[in-house]
Amino acid sequence: MKFYKSISIALVAILFGAGSLFAQVQQQQQQMPDLPSSSDVSDEEVEMFATAVNDLGPIQVEAQEKMAEAVEDEDISFERFQQMMMAMQNPQMADQVNITDEEMAKLQTLQPTLMEIQSETDEKMIDKIEETGLSVERFQQINMGVQQDQELRSRIEAHLDDENEG
Repeated sequence: MKFYKSISIALVAILFGAGSLFAQVQQQQQQMPDLPSSSDVSDEEVEMFATAVNDLGPIQVEAQEKMAEAVEDEDISFERFQQMMMAMQNPQMADQVNITDEEMAKLQTLQPTLMEIQSETDEKMIDKIEETGLSVERFQQINMGVQQDQELRSRIEAHLDDENEG
């Protein structure tokens, strides 16, 4: 169960907190290479990936706390903020959420602060990933491989379980 908490933290970090980081990586790559399978990832890379996953969790938690504080400083609950962000990304939800002009103005006021938090978070995440010995590109490849290859996922899970117990 600890693995799912750790990997979900990492995936949330990747999807929510580091979107621009990985967009930059993808722009640098002409085309995404084939996703690695378990046989393409060494034991050393599994260890480095697991370490990075554990290291990214606290960075994401800190970023979410800063974002929540910034949002609440604008007199918007964090839950309402999340609803509005989801509605803005999904036009089908927009009709159900009804964002007022006042809320839209608050979101526009928030944008520079949130972008700064995002940028700081991206830098910290890049540093943590690279401290493990993995490149950001390789981390992303392994992360995508984990989502597709059960054997690779099992190897990562086993290492995370060992790391979290030790």
